[in-house]
Amino acid sequence: MPFSNGRSAIPPRCLDILLEGVPVVSSRGYLGYCTVVLFRIGDDWAVFDTGHYNDRHLLLEALSARGLRPDDVRHVILSHLHFDHVLNLPLFREASIYLAEAEVGHAERVSSGAVTDHALVDFWEVLLEGRKLNLVPDSAEIGEGWRLSLSPGHTPGCLALLYDGPDGKTAVCGDAVKNAWEAVTGQAAMTLAGQDLSRASIQALTEAGRVVIPGHDRPFLMQAGAPKFLRACRWELRADWYPQPRDRVFLSLSSRADEVDMSSGKHAASRSDETPGGDY
Repeated sequence: MPFSNGRSAIPPRCLDILLEGVPVVSSRGYLGYCTVVLFRIGDDWAVFDTGHYNDRHLLLEALSARGLRPDDVRHVILSHLHFDHVLNLPLFREASIYLAEAEVGHAERVSSGAVTDHALVDFWEVLLEGRKLNLVPDSAEIGEGWRLSLSPGHTPGCLALLYDGPDGKTAVCGDAVKNAWEAVTGQAAMTLAGQDLSRASIQALTEAGRVVIPGHDRPFLMQAGAPKFLRACRWELRADWYPQPRDRVFLSLSSRADEVDMSSGKHAASRSDETPGGDY
């Protein structure tokens, strides 16, 4: 079953992480590598967020590895309109789009000059032009077990995807929860809707027993206030930094996966799926 997430303990089985988010910022700003998730609504393929130009080739490779083309995707959920989440939207020509009403209102205020949001795509209206657009108010049921939920904080119109089924609970958070540190502290590193709304959204999305898929980090489950990661991960940064060797790896981050018994909600003490290098 090519779309099964196997031992990763992320319900449902039809949910698959195509691109895993990266919680890294440089002295030149955010790298903007967001999580992109594939799942099914009934018989249709759907994608949550799309990434941006720098990882377009990786997104196409990930789809191809699962026997899919972009035109096979029938639904795209956009968590918000920041560049790192929406710039690959044109790939999915046959897909209807889900977006929060509040995010469109935010984008209109930015375009008018009333508020500032440097990460918002300037041509967001062009991206949406001619597309079948489903505007979500506070929440919307989109399929058996699937629900979209307005989760303001990072932007006023952040949209999260929630799954509640017999096999477990999952929150695909977008930037309402960007990384594990935000889940631990309840504080958003960047919030355009204010820390109070950010904190409320973070608390709601990281409730006990719910798998959390953040916008820029590995999936985890919160236990006793700490994240238990569900997948092994390795990320490298390379540079042609003369006179060092070309394509030299000068930053390598990796982590292992905590074994999780989803049936009992308890975590085993042993580890699995190790990757070389120290824990991140």
